[in-house]
Amino acid sequence: MSVFPVIVIFGLSFPPVFVEIIIALMLFWLARRVLTPTGIYDFVWHPALFNTALYCCLFYLVSRLFV
Repeated sequence: MSVFPVIVIFGLSFPPVFVEIIIALMLFWLARRVLTPTGIYDFVWHPALFNTALYCCLFYLVSRLFV
């Protein structure tokens, strides 16, 4: 059971996980902005898979905070 109720924006209902997705997306954007200049992507075999795994990990951490 989530802490947040159903969110209604302009008549559209969004589940409580929508807030968690948006927060994880903002953290992912921030992490990419920090990691790109450091050159970490030079050591990554497949950047798209790395980005997907990074987002999944951040979403998991955010969702654990709200449960």
